[in-house]
Amino acid sequence: MRFVRPTVLSALVIVTSGFALLASTGCAERYEPVIVSREALGTIVTVTAYGSDGDAVEAAVGDAFAAMDEVETALSAYVTDDADTGRSSAATGTPVTIAQFNRDPYSWQPLAADAITILDRLVTLGVTESFSPTLLNVIALYDFGGTGRVPSEDEIDSALRTTRMLSMRETTAGVEARFSRPEKSATFLSPPPGLDLSGAAKGLGLDHAADVLKASGDVDAALLTSGSTTVAFGDKPDKTPWRIGIEDPRDTEAVIAVVEVRGEVTVSTSGDYQQYFEREGVRYHHILDPETGLPAPGIRSLSVVGAADGLDSDILSTALFVLGQARAEDYARQHELGLVLVDDSGEIRVLEGPGDAQWRIVLDER
Repeated sequence: MRFVRPTVLSALVIVTSGFALLASTGCAERYEPVIVSREALGTIVTVTAYGSDGDAVEAAVGDAFAAMDEVETALSAYVTDDADTGRSSAATGTPVTIAQFNRDPYSWQPLAADAITILDRLVTLGVTESFSPTLLNVIALYDFGGTGRVPSEDEIDSALRTTRMLSMRETTAGVEARFSRPEKSATFLSPPPGLDLSGAAKGLGLDHAADVLKASGDVDAALLTSGSTTVAFGDKPDKTPWRIGIEDPRDTEAVIAVVEVRGEVTVSTSGDYQQYFEREGVRYHHILDPETGLPAPGIRSLSVVGAADGLDSDILSTALFVLGQARAEDYARQHELGLVLVDDSGEIRVLEGPGDAQWRIVLDER
């Protein structure tokens, strides 16, 4: 464990890949990455990919973005104009999107495979107490994207009761889910319950995109980042490491650490600065504790390095943030993960990960 208190503190993942330079002629094209940035997974995703055939690499990157679009369509919690198109039910056996499910959360509906993958992974990782996919209506009480209101304790308690009323069952149609309808006398007229898998969807989308690039046979190495989550695989042609920066949660123009790695790695950051508002000197951020419905205290940002894939990385950065500093560090040690954590006093704490880790966390000790 290393400790440092710099004058500027923070952490969100950014990428500093740069162009590989090659002096020799004849192989220059191979060392020029294809870099594409566009909207996907509810944010801006950048893919940096290397391969000997630039046109083939570009085509593979296009297919990778198509895979991400499929994940976003299936897992977005928010209703779109075409949310009712192709609506299905347990009777038809066709899985619904999460947006479709949320339009009628009190009816049994079959979930898509990607949704089941995420729900299963929460159990496998052992983080169901600190990562809840059912907080959609609690988050809506705060209105992070609008007025930024602070809900009352009674409103939060009422909404939390509904989040715990999700049931699942296996049928011939697959895995179905629904929320039990609360008694009207026991609940406020607050937003209805729903599923929100946004804390894991980016990681899963990047995994699917990386799988597409690998399967193409045309991409030797690539780095994919959604900003808060990054997935890398393969060696850059010039053998320099991937460099994944970790931002300052109080000055996003500054980088407090860089993860250097050759080959595969995942990095994901959750922070109190990504969606937040302030009221009377109090910062209310979107990472809610499922037990209290309140913003999880004690941490400004937490970055997980070296999880098995983008999905695990995305889930764990949120789950460990909610667990708090001591329990997050214990979990990271037990699972041989790297950790960069900025506590609420601004102190940076670093767990390097196992001794044979292929990554290196380089801290800016200003």
